[in-house]
Amino acid sequence: MKKILIVFAALFTLFSCNKESSSETDLAPLKISFQLEAFGAPIDTTAFYTNNSGEKFKITAFKFYVSLIEAANSSTNSRSAENESYHLVDLADPATHQFTVSLKNGIYDQLNFIIGVDSVRNVSGAQTGALDPAKGMFWTWNTGYIFAKLEGKSPSSTAPFQMFTYHIGGFKTGENAIRNISLPAQFQIGKTNELVINADVQRWFDGVNTLSIASKATIMSPGGMALQIADNYATMFSVNKIVNP
Repeated sequence: MKKILIVFAALFTLFSCNKESSSETDLAPLKISFQLEAFGAPIDTTAFYTNNSGEKFKITAFKFYVSLIEAANSSTNSRSAENESYHLVDLADPATHQFTVSLKNGIYDQLNFIIGVDSVRNVSGAQTGALDPAKGMFWTWNTGYIFAKLEGKSPSSTAPFQMFTYHIGGFKTGENAIRNISLPAQFQIGKTNELVINADVQRWFDGVNTLSIASKATIMSPGGMALQIADNYATMFSVNKIVNP
């Protein structure tokens, strides 16, 4: 009996090791890169652009959270999600424009993520990494994160120094600005090296809704206007290219 138990224990240990090893080898890296654009060209912080309302504007800050990244296959309903998936993309810091995720080997036709931070993390207090309040994306006066931020100057603005300031957030019922993004893309984890995604700031002004700087130069709280802007910037993403070996 003792010998049988020893053999069983050895087999269990071997099986566990093989299972862990198999799980680790099932994962492969995928680089995700964001190209931050305005009207189809890289953002130039020294240039003035013109939105569809005929308003000239200049960009001084542009940030957004990319969270809960997932590869999906719509035919097989298979999915693979990144663990601890929170990334802050910041125009002012080129190092944040690309990052690598680990996902399960397989063929996928969608890249899914949210713009924002899920409700659990919004009420979890001070955090680290991309969610560190020092990143300037956490409201000190109101529980929760700023999901996306756009700031700049415009002659059309009635705010001091002709500034416009759009800090979009809110996760509670009736003011939930979290937006789900699903991008069609044929790629294979384990083979595809990189997905390059465009994010065009023009869509903040000229997306589903029209945003006029003259009529609203400052949005810094959850609510109706924030929801409209979130609907706008949810349309700013498109897959530029898929890089294979």
